[in-house]
Formats: sequence, structure tokens, C-alpha cells
Amino acid sequence: MAFSDFKTIFDVANSYQTKLTKNVLFGDVLPMELSKEFMEDLSYCLDMKKPNPSAIALSENLISPIIRYVGRHHRNLLIWSREYDLKVDDKLCGTPDYLFSYTEQPDTVSNTMPLVCVSEAKVDNFTLAWGQTLAEMVACQKLYPTMVIYGFASNGEMWQFAKLEDNVFHQDKNSYNIATQPNQIAGLLNYIFAQAVLEAQKFLKHHNNMSA
Repeated sequence: MAFSDFKTIFDVANSYQTKLTKNVLFGDVLPMELSKEFMEDLSYCLDMKKPNPSAIALSENLISPIIRYVGRHHRNLLIWSREYDLKVDDKLCGTPDYLFSYTEQPDTVSNTMPLVCVSEAKVDNFTLAWGQTLAEMVACQKLYPTMVIYGFASNGEMWQFAKLEDNVFHQDKNSYNIATQPNQIAGLLNYIFAQAVLEAQKFLKHHNNMSA
């Protein structure tokens, strides 16, 4: 069994005793300014978007650009695209579409902490994307108990966000459209990345104090 074998969030919840909630999570998060060059590239990609784009086109044209744009402001977060082997056991294992991990040394890729999980909603299947994302989030939390783990799912145009705190999956009931709300999406990504870094630093500080 792997992350992709979880078809819905209910599959994950039933397997790992996770409570599911849906409400407004990030209503107070401020938009983030995006450069003129970025907005021009985004407009071009949206204009050129084909029906039922491939996973590669979806990633390269609409998902990767904005997460790279925002991610560069968080030097302690590493972006992994289909290359991070996340494994807890034979059930919680696989390679997330995207994963963000924390490192104390920005130039170091070893011993990083996975904190933010991302799945592409291929053919607009958000149900499947969230099943996979939540399974990945549970895996991260099992590796680092007490930490809040963040996740989001996107088909390129629509973006949805959530967090896993203790055993409660909080899903934002709002969806965001990159064509009309790019600054809001960037602001949400910026907020989530900043919170993930704080979670990692808090966890490491507590762990170091316990070891002292």
C-alpha cells in the first residue's frame, strides 16, 4: 500500500483515527505582491492552457512557478518535486508530487524535516488528491509528533489548503482561483511556509532541551 492507494480523506481518517473538519482557516492572511514579470508569465500560461493538460504541463506551467516564487523567500525550506522518498511503514510510503522540508542549513539536503505536502488534482480530481495529501501529512506527523503539518492540493487553476494538528484534519472550506486570486494564493503559501519553519524550529528547540 502507498499514499496513492488512499482514495479519499475518509480512507485515511478510518485507518488512522483522524477527525475531519472543514471551516475558514486563513481568512486573515494578507495577499502577497507578485512581480509584473511573474504576472505576465502567469497570464500567458493561463491563456495557453490546453484542455486536460498532462501532469507535467500542469506542474511546470501553473503550480511550480508560484511555489518557487514564494519558496525563495524561505531559505530553510527545500522544495522537492517527485524526488522525496517519504516512508513510515509499508502503508504510509511513497513519493509526494511536491514536498517541502525544513533544514537548519540552507545548503544541506540531508536530515531534513518534511512539513508541507502537495498533490496535483489530476483531471480535477480533488477527492483523490486530498486522500493522497492527507496520507502524506499523517506520515510526516508520525515522523515528527506534536508538529502541525500543512498541505494543499491544486489542479493548477484552483487551490485548496489544509493543516493537520494533533489528530484533527482542518480543511479550509474556501478554494482559490489563480486566475483571479494569484496574490491571495501567494499570501497563503507565504504564510504556510513561514508557519512550517516556526513549527520545525519549535520542535527542534524542545527536542534539544529534552536532550540537554
